[in-house]
Amino acid sequence: MADPIENENPLDDKVEVRGQVVVVLTNTTTGKKRTYEARNLVTTAGSQYYAERGALLTSGTPIGPVPSNFTDTNGVPDMVMELWSDAGTPNSAPAIGNDYDDMLGTLATGSSQAIDGTYPLVNDTGDADNTGDGPEVLTYRVSYATGDANLANISDVILTNPSPGAAEPLLMHAEFGAPFTKTSADTLKVFVNHTFSTP
Repeated sequence: MADPIENENPLDDKVEVRGQVVVVLTNTTTGKKRTYEARNLVTTAGSQYYAERGALLTSGTPIGPVPSNFTDTNGVPDMVMELWSDAGTPNSAPAIGNDYDDMLGTLATGSSQAIDGTYPLVNDTGDADNTGDGPEVLTYRVSYATGDANLANISDVILTNPSPGAAEPLLMHAEFGAPFTKTSADTLKVFVNHTFSTP
């Protein structure tokens, strides 16, 4: 019988995308920071997006093929982050097949915002609040002002296409084990980190 090692093929390695969300609430009166972390799940649509990004082999404008979702017509990343509470009908638990129809709770008013202009970044060493950064980590960040996204018991974070409607795909979905509350006394930064690695 052949040695099993002879049948192993290193080209069979699969790249996995593993995610961590880091939330930093800062009280503008006291300066006190509160940090919350959660694992996030990259959906099927998100995995397709990363595969399509890896297939950008031509030059020009637009660079082709342009991914099906989460970019503008030139292939530039274009997505929004949203924060949700499980108030009312709870949101569905994160799952690879989730889409916008699975967000059933309460959307935080003013939370549907574009990714910060300097992001996405690889190896986000410029913001010390992002404890999930690293050389193989892609980071998205949204910064919320005191008047944005004020809601009790925020439980879920998603990235999706701009102006999402019914059945809109999600790039990722995270759910916090312990929800947090943002008030008008707080600013908020939300980091969505995706680590690319082989198992």
